[in-house]
Amino acid sequence: MNFFEHQANARRQTGRLLVYFLAAVLATVLALNAGMFLLAGFAFGGLAGTWLWHDWSLQVSIGTLLVILGGSLIEYLRLRGGGEALAKILGARRIDFSTVDSRERQFINVVAEMAIASGVPAPLLYVMDKEPGINAFVAGMDIDSTVMVVTAGALEAFDRDELQAVVGHEFSHIFHGDMRLNVRLMALLAGILALGQMGSFLMRISSNGNSSGRRRGGIVHLFFVGLLLWLVGSIGLFFSRLIKAAISRQREFLADASSVQFTRNPDGLAEALLKIRNHAGLSWLDNLRAESMSHMCFAETLTFSSWFATHPPLEERIALLGKHYLVRDRVRQRERQRQVQTAGEVAAVQGLAAMGEAAELPPIAYLPGASTGLAGGAVAAMVAPATMGAAAFVARTGTVNPADLASAQALHRRLPPGIKQALESSEGAQALLFALVARYSTAPAAVISGFLQEHEPALAARVKTLYKVMEGLDLAFALPLTELALPRLHLMAHDSRHTLLQRLQKLAQLDRRLTTFEFALLMLLRKHLHAAPRARSVRLSQCQSAAAVLVATLLRAGGMQGDALERTFQRMMRTVFNPAPMLPPPELTRLPMLAKSLQVLAGLGLNDKRLLLELAGTAALADAEVRLEEYELLRVVAALLDCPMPMLHD
Repeated sequence: MNFFEHQANARRQTGRLLVYFLAAVLATVLALNAGMFLLAGFAFGGLAGTWLWHDWSLQVSIGTLLVILGGSLIEYLRLRGGGEALAKILGARRIDFSTVDSRERQFINVVAEMAIASGVPAPLLYVMDKEPGINAFVAGMDIDSTVMVVTAGALEAFDRDELQAVVGHEFSHIFHGDMRLNVRLMALLAGILALGQMGSFLMRISSNGNSSGRRRGGIVHLFFVGLLLWLVGSIGLFFSRLIKAAISRQREFLADASSVQFTRNPDGLAEALLKIRNHAGLSWLDNLRAESMSHMCFAETLTFSSWFATHPPLEERIALLGKHYLVRDRVRQRERQRQVQTAGEVAAVQGLAAMGEAAELPPIAYLPGASTGLAGGAVAAMVAPATMGAAAFVARTGTVNPADLASAQALHRRLPPGIKQALESSEGAQALLFALVARYSTAPAAVISGFLQEHEPALAARVKTLYKVMEGLDLAFALPLTELALPRLHLMAHDSRHTLLQRLQKLAQLDRRLTTFEFALLMLLRKHLHAAPRARSVRLSQCQSAAAVLVATLLRAGGMQGDALERTFQRMMRTVFNPAPMLPPPELTRLPMLAKSLQVLAGLGLNDKRLLLELAGTAALADAEVRLEEYELLRVVAALLDCPMPMLHD
């Protein structure tokens, strides 16, 4: 499946989730109704009717629905802040971008490389410091507000290849639309579990304190009501685990396969899974939320029977990567045991048993053939030959291949130290964006300097320094640097983000022109930081004018003009629209007009987005090459449609 099929499948899964949820609610209502019928017969002499419908049925049904819906609503409100809200609920610590911890630094770098390669903004990173188990997950309501959380055990256990494989697995969940489904699943199942929690509460308060006589009888009744709610809540727990297992297992296989596809290094993923299997604490979490978030994580968070497991067995996941990994691990484990036993015998002979226990074990030996090399040469050229059709070009949306990742690693490695330092804080990221816009501006240096001194005096000196650092930097770095800056800017207050966007726009307009990069930068910031309302749903057939502006802008950005422009435009538009719209005049294909068109096109459905991107890709490839300006426009169009496009490379 491609990106669009995965997204459609995630939406179908949401529909399945609602069906499962309604079935679980119905079963819970029926069970509680029958239980109250039996309880009333025991405590009050019986009720008129049957266990299916009796005198209390209406009240029981309404009360049960209110508890379930109320529990789901409360959980949804807790989680509507996206991944950051969940990370805080779990007690995770946000990793500082300026950290000096080598493990955290490696995690930041690996995620940044995957983000550059894929066109997805790097998520905010968190670590669960009190969790020795090996696990990780991503969470968020959309691509713009994603977090990636790892346990302290994972950072300690994984080397770079293993961490990269796990990050690839989690990025697959971002691409495939799993994050929003996971959050919705948490919210819905919280309501089903609320009955059991209420029952536990009633049993607890009825067991406290001493009472006598009539009041004691009421407390006994309260205890049995609590017991009934707890028992019915167990039915809810049964259904919640069954639903999570049904929704999650196949997605984990898919994410494993995608990780190998991204990195072309099955060794990394296999070794990560083996470390979890061989780890004393496995992947279990010592957290009150371990049950509710079990479906979100890289591996199981609790011990489940095979019926309720949210993940396939580790051995099965490893065997799909290659059965030789399991064989090699058994050989390795026997060798370790033999070496430990030998070391113990020698230590006993020498009277050093205590020291023998600390004997160093040999490092894991990897099988040859893993693709771990980095591509050399230029990361992206000003002009790249078009070696694929538009459909194949769009098919790469929402995925990463090893060449993309190798180019991203090379780009990240080539960043000057001054730029890497700027990306360690939100202030540095702001200065970096001002420096990027200043580099593209044709306004006099004195005018730019005066603008910065007036509006950003605290950043002016740093912007000047970064501007000098960028003098020898390839222009192809500009858009990836913008995307790397985004998570740093998320740490700013909402008002500060709005002010930043306004000032960057004013700086870009100092020379009374707007380059494609400046347009891309401003549009990305507006989407990711400004929290604009969701676009109104539309069909492509209703957006002929907006699509015409996009296609004509891309054709003109590629240098096409005159009769060739008219013929190419009409031929392309006829593949989607009948009759084809007229070619917009040049004044309607300026970048501000394109911005308005993209705001309309953002409301398209999945299939229409695919058609539009194929149309845009055809326009970019019309002259048999993809210029940097065309690529920047294509990538920002894809980003605004929530269809991340991989980076351009040789």
